[in-house]
Order: sequence, then C-alpha cells, then structure tokens
Amino acid sequence: NNQHAGVDEGGIVKLHGDHLVILRRGRLFTVKIGDNSLKPVDSVDAFAPGVNPQSDWYDEMLVSGNTVAVIGYSYGRGGTEINLFDIDELGRLDYRSTYHLRSNDYYSSRNYASRLVGNKLIFYTPMYLGYYSGDPMERFPAVRKWHKGATDKEFERIIPATNIYRAERPVESSNSMALHTVTVCDLASREFSCKATGTLGAPGRVFYVSPTSVYVWTTDWSYGDAKQRSASMLYKMPLDGSAPSALGVNGSPVDQFSFLESDDEHLNVLVRSDGYGEQMWGSEFAAGDVALFCVPVSNFSDGSLDAPRYRYQEVPKPEGYTFQNRFVGDYLLYGTNSGWGRPQERDAANLFAVN
Repeated sequence: NNQHAGVDEGGIVKLHGDHLVILRRGRLFTVKIGDNSLKPVDSVDAFAPGVNPQSDWYDEMLVSGNTVAVIGYSYGRGGTEINLFDIDELGRLDYRSTYHLRSNDYYSSRNYASRLVGNKLIFYTPMYLGYYSGDPMERFPAVRKWHKGATDKEFERIIPATNIYRAERPVESSNSMALHTVTVCDLASREFSCKATGTLGAPGRVFYVSPTSVYVWTTDWSYGDAKQRSASMLYKMPLDGSAPSALGVNGSPVDQFSFLESDDEHLNVLVRSDGYGEQMWGSEFAAGDVALFCVPVSNFSDGSLDAPRYRYQEVPKPEGYTFQNRFVGDYLLYGTNSGWGRPQERDAANLFAVN
C-alpha cells in the first residue's frame, strides 16, 4: 500500500534484517528467511503484559531500526494505543512500553492511521467535538504512558492552543465539528516524545501523507435523504510542525490513493460528487460524478479562497461499486468491480486511464 518511497505505511508484515515480523490476531511473530526455508524464531503478545485486550483492535505495525511499533485502538483504555518492542538481529522480541494517544476511533476500511518517515512516527487522529459536555481541555490530544492502575489524570497534553488552527472561511457543518490532528512522535528516543498540530473542520475526512505534508480533505456528513454537501475544505499540514494552510474545494476523494503530490509541486486528487469521507466504511459508498482536481501546492493560503472551477477536469463515471483508484507513472487509473461476490459479465469498459 505504499505510495511514496520513504513514507512507510502501517501494515501486518514488515522486514527486519533477515526476519519477517508478522502481526496476527493480537500476536507478534518473527520468522527467519533465506536458505529456501522459513524458520519460526519468536512470538509475543502484541500488547502490554497483564492487559485484557478484549476491547482492543491491533491492526497495524511499523519497524524503525530495532523498534517494532504495534498500533491499535483501545475502547477499554481510551484511544489510540502504541505498543513498543525491541527486536535484535536474531529476531528475538522484548516488550518495552505502551502509550495511549487520546483520540476518537480512526478506523477506515482502506486507510491506516500511521506512517513512518525516517524515525518519525506520524498519526492522523480525529477528535469529534460537540458530543461531550465536560471540560473541553479533557478532549484535547494527549499522551499517557501505560502502567497497571494508570488513570486519565496521567494524560499530558501534546498540543497547545497556539497549535490549533481554523480556516478563514467559516466551516458550514450540519453535524459536530472535528479537531483533525496530526501527531509526530520520535521513535529514536526511548521516551517517545510527541508533538501535535490540529485544525478545526467538518467531521468527514480523507487523509493522505506525502514526504513533506499531511493533507486532510474535510467534508460535511449528511444522513438519510439529505443531499450531500459539495463544499469542502482541504488542509495542508506540514510535517515540520509549521502552520497549516487551506483551500476551499468541492466533492470528496474516495481514499488516500485518490491523492498524489507530484514532483512538479502540484496536488492531484480524484474526487466524486457524493462522498462524506473514509471513516469506517465511507470509502466503499462514495458515489456520483468523477473529476480530476489538480492545483499547484503554492495556491494554498488561509482558507478564504476556493479553488477555481478550471482546476477540475471531468472524467468518465464508471458503473458499479467498490471504486478503486491509483496514480501510476503519468496516469491515473480508476474503475469498479463486482465487490466480494461472483464476477459479473460486463458489456462496457470498466477501467479508465487518464493522462
């Protein structure tokens, strides 16, 4: 699933030297490769000793140097959970520590929450506002080191008020707002220090990580027979922690593969007219007309301006479901298929290539 060299995505199989590291059903395994054989070496729980993982989901992993990071979401302990392990050249694993990052559920059927750029572990996490009547400071992104008996009071905020931004144009949302947060943690330090930046926006989102920035395309949620809103806001959040910028846009991408920050310093995005983000199964239900959006990165500003209409090139709309898209070389490829059922016979083209 990698889109850029040097921007590693969370996954369930990674390589460390001569060993595969495998995340499987809440366990970590190492397997030695080479000599035309596979040799099991070690296995440990993918979570802290003594923890009941019944309310947890562990579904992504990254390897940086001799550190294995297992990322999951814990309903039992409050947010994104990061479990760190040491791995040596023989493939042996040792549990090191666990941290919790305060967030709402980040799950997407297609996108992982984590990336790795060098030694920097990068997370996108949402925090939905408006559903909580207590102290708002208790909803700000924060990190806690886990230990037996840990309490919510041990969370330490990682985002000051001066690192929270909004676009100049007011956000029109028929639902609650969301604090879209990008957190960067240093895996080179055993203390796991983290810093975060947030933007206020509509709750629907699709995010993409380039070698230099995290892009978050936000759109309103609509339910039932309500017409989908087409007005959206696209945020560019630099990985160096500098201030975000924004641009008014229309429609919504399908998933992270709808984006490409190209070498000519343009952002290319495939959008559909009826979409509301990638959260949960949102990517599977994107629908409507299709267009290729292309804009110079330099056009991002304070969010008071909309991208002009000529930045959208209409492209053919495919029939069917489970829409997929990829940028390959100088082409955008997209199409639909039959989902999880028996392949269907078709009498029309179903794969499209756009130069």
